[in-house]
Amino acid sequence: MPLNHNDQLHIIRDLLQDHYTDCAGSPSECAQLERLAAHLLENGAVHEEVRNILSNINEYSHTGFSHQHLEEHITNHRSHLESWINTIQTHHPY
Repeated sequence: MPLNHNDQLHIIRDLLQDHYTDCAGSPSECAQLERLAAHLLENGAVHEEVRNILSNINEYSHTGFSHQHLEEHITNHRSHLESWINTIQTHHPY
């Protein structure tokens, strides 16, 4: 069964929350975030404010995938992560 846009946003939010909480992640998580964000950018059912942050999430994930020090990359983006999580929760609550 395919995931709808709410399911995909839930996965993004959960992964971002893990990055925010643990200040750690994996390249495969970054790749998954990038794929989901790119797919959702094409979805008209996603709230406009969430669509606005998806390109930032996509860029964060793309850079994180190949970053030599992923934990440092995540730590440097903690304030963004928190903001992105809050935006998703505000417009697509679960």
